[in-house]
Amino acid sequence: MHTAVKLEPFYKANAIVHVLDASRSVVVVQKLLDPENGEEYKREIREEYQELRKEFYDSQKDKSFISLAKARSKGPRTDWSEIKITKPSILGT
Repeated sequence: MHTAVKLEPFYKANAIVHVLDASRSVVVVQKLLDPENGEEYKREIREEYQELRKEFYDSQKDKSFISLAKARSKGPRTDWSEIKITKPSILGT
C-alpha cells in the first residue's frame, strides 16, 4: 500500500514495484526488462497501484479526526507527587 500511495505517483517514466521477498525481485526485473512484454507488465502494475490508491483514499473519507488540542486534553495524566523515584546508588558508567 505504501508503494502504491506514496512512491508510485512519482515514477512516471519508469516502474516501481514492491516485492515481499527479495528472491522474487529477479523475476520482477526480468519481466520489467522483457523487450516484448515489459511495457505491458509496467501498465498492469500501474493499474494495480491506481486501484490500491483509490481504495486507500476511499477508506480515508470515513475517518473523522479531532483537533490536536482536544487530543492533548485526553492524554494521560500523571500525578508525580504520588510516585517515589529512587536515586541510583551509582551515577555514570
